[in-house]
Amino acid sequence: MLPQNNLHSDTRKRIDKMIRPEFRPFFTWLIGKPCFGETPQRKTVAEDLGSTFFMLIFGLVVGYFAFTGDCVNLTAVPISWVYVLSSTRKLRLTIQHACSHNAVFSHRFWNKALGEFISILTLTLPFREYQKNHTKVHHSHHLLTPGDETYNFLFLNAGFRPGMKVDEAWKHLIKTAFSPTFHCRQLYSRIKSAFCSPYPTHNLISLAFWLSILCGVGITHSWQMFFWIWVLPLSAFFEVSSLLRQCVEHKFGNSPQEMTSAIFCGEEPPVFNHSDSIWVKVLGVTRWWMRMFFYHLPVRLLILTGDSPVHDYHHKRPGNDWVNAHIDRQAEVETGISYTHSWGLLEAIDKTFDSLSTISPDYSATGKLEVKNQRNSSCC
Repeated sequence: MLPQNNLHSDTRKRIDKMIRPEFRPFFTWLIGKPCFGETPQRKTVAEDLGSTFFMLIFGLVVGYFAFTGDCVNLTAVPISWVYVLSSTRKLRLTIQHACSHNAVFSHRFWNKALGEFISILTLTLPFREYQKNHTKVHHSHHLLTPGDETYNFLFLNAGFRPGMKVDEAWKHLIKTAFSPTFHCRQLYSRIKSAFCSPYPTHNLISLAFWLSILCGVGITHSWQMFFWIWVLPLSAFFEVSSLLRQCVEHKFGNSPQEMTSAIFCGEEPPVFNHSDSIWVKVLGVTRWWMRMFFYHLPVRLLILTGDSPVHDYHHKRPGNDWVNAHIDRQAEVETGISYTHSWGLLEAIDKTFDSLSTISPDYSATGKLEVKNQRNSSCC
């Protein structure tokens, strides 16, 4: 089997040759990148919003029935986790983010109302504060400086340090993902944001909402189900997903173009030569399919939700159609506009850690970015 090279080959085109034409729309969604010349069907905001809430309700229903029999259905519980985590992460990461840019509804009031509901449902930063920080700091020359949401999470919450070596950063990531201290601290911060924020109205609505939920759980004696189907996915699983997403949202660089790139959920199919046996070919193809469905698909569902794979396009066109961002980005690529990308979450994390290793150790104190000898990302 010949060595694979995602940098100098048209990986997306080669993936397309591995699948039947009727499965192309699914793989375009999974990868986050259409084929050259492909014209995918565009979705509406209503369709995307409706499908997200349907996934959440479906996950809760599956979880409910998992606990209604004589014994817990251990097959249904993980299915419920996938739907609940995927939908809540998409609500927080994609839809609330779009609300902050007033890009879900035409009226600001409804964007604010939906954004507030999502922040209360997911026990995250009040929407008003999130919107202010995101639009005034994250989308400015203050990106990856003190006060920016990505900066604060990586250095203040997760404990990464400027100048960390790549292997050291990987070890720290794994340790943090399994750290009870990290999870308890994050949960405390989220509860405090939900009920003790500077916004009294938000606090009262949040308190009323969650008291009603807890009363219902208490009356029906559903504490076990509530913990396994809602509390666990929304706490530990949610934080691990957030941690991994923050590790790839931006790289450290000297220009906005260096700081943001796409992350496609896929990889180069195997390449064979004439001397390879049938078993080598079968094992190579099987391995590729296994990685697509047991590595890249979970990443797409649970970490890189919505338009996350093409976050670079959002920073270039923040007010554009977020539901179809992957289509519009590809259209720009085909006209000659330059973008960069990584193939797969692990490659993207490695590039972020490589950029982290090149900045000055006193960066967290000065906020002045000095990056040298950073590897180039793949262009597309």
